[in-house]
Amino acid sequence: AGKTLPEWLKQKNAKALRNDEEYRSRIELLQDLDFPITSQRIRISPDGEFMAIAGNYPPMVRVYELSEMSMKFERRFDCDIAEMEILSPDYSKMVFLHQD
Repeated sequence: AGKTLPEWLKQKNAKALRNDEEYRSRIELLQDLDFPITSQRIRISPDGEFMAIAGNYPPMVRVYELSEMSMKFERRFDCDIAEMEILSPDYSKMVFLHQD
């Protein structure tokens, strides 16, 4: 979901890092990736730059920008989300099926 190596690395440095075990075993965390109770659905945008996660109680969807490793926005709903899909290459068009 995104580039495996930062764009600013030169090609020869990138090849050297692919063999570096410490670099390959690193952990990167998304900022604000928590939900009060549960998260039910996860979708990655077709361009691989964004991740949308639906949670419940309170019903909400959060969109994360993977290149920045942070939350882009959050939206709350009146009822639980049964299903969701990302329609556009980025997150600009999304559809939600509610349980009511």
